[in-house]
Amino acid sequence: MFSKINDAYESVKNGLEAQIALATAEDKEKLADSKLALADLKIYIADLKEENQNLTDMLKLRDQVVYDDEGRAWVGGDPHCGGCFGSKGHKIRLKYHTGDYYICPVCGSSYGNVNNGRKPAPQDA
Repeated sequence: MFSKINDAYESVKNGLEAQIALATAEDKEKLADSKLALADLKIYIADLKEENQNLTDMLKLRDQVVYDDEGRAWVGGDPHCGGCFGSKGHKIRLKYHTGDYYICPVCGSSYGNVNNGRKPAPQDA
């Protein structure tokens, strides 16, 4: 009789140990999932910080830009493509040709007139 009780006890004990081992494996899996989720959140936060810094820099740069009557974007006395800068945020410096003629090396927009003299950067209003 004691052997049957002992067998039953051992069966229950083994079942509990298996359940504990299974619960521990499930807990380990949950912990691993939580660690991955935390890593994903850290990456997402880092991406947001980088995007925020880029947007802040772009806003500061836009405050320094002066557009002339032909649409050139002047930054620090240098002419840039108003189209590329205004619509895409790209700071593309224009290539100077003869007279007051500039061309954007990226989009091909041209500014000015070959027969006029080179115009200086506009003054801040």
